[in-house]
Amino acid sequence: MKELLKSIGTFKLALAGLFLIGLIVAAKYFPILDWIKAFGVWSQQFGFAGAVIYGIVFGVSAIFMVPCLPLTLLAGFTFGLARGLFAVVLGIAIGAAGGFLIARYLARDTVAQKVGQNARFAAIDGAIAKDGWKIVGLLRMLPVPFGVTNYLYGLTAIEFWRYMAASLVGMLPANILFVYLGAFGKRSIDGPRHPLEYVMGGLMVAALVAVIVVLRKIAQRAAGSAAV
Repeated sequence: MKELLKSIGTFKLALAGLFLIGLIVAAKYFPILDWIKAFGVWSQQFGFAGAVIYGIVFGVSAIFMVPCLPLTLLAGFTFGLARGLFAVVLGIAIGAAGGFLIARYLARDTVAQKVGQNARFAAIDGAIAKDGWKIVGLLRMLPVPFGVTNYLYGLTAIEFWRYMAASLVGMLPANILFVYLGAFGKRSIDGPRHPLEYVMGGLMVAALVAVIVVLRKIAQRAAGSAAV
């Protein structure tokens, strides 16, 4: 299980890098940059509300289990680090709340039929019943699909507000990294930068990756204990 989570995490980070590189390369041959800039101009004409609109779209996409990694990178690319991170956190809040509440109150039987007999889910459910928000926060650091797990947590006994707080805190480190990568890619496309900026950017990414690796090792140990 731990090796699987580690490989998924490595794949997800590699996927983010490939997506960003692909975006930069594609921008050389296709009007992708023009499309993104047009979206950015359209969003920015609403001022701060543009980031709010993006966050709502992000959240609804998560409810429908659309992969959120490209949207996270695009938020940084379009809005920069601060506003992009705000949009992503808003989207995470909407997606986490939506999936949780649907599973708990609207489609509980349907979701329960899908996972109710899963031994690993039963173990995690038991761990959450014992340690609550701590387990949710640690599990949110693991590289598992965001949209799907929102529904699974709705079947557990955790209180809604504790679940929301744990989700936001647990997912923050990785999303800071991905939003930063998107913002850094935008600055790279806009024009040549001073070499020192690339060095600082690389150090920033390395520091964030180191923090995420440490946190995920802690979370993996917690998940392993929960599954025993």
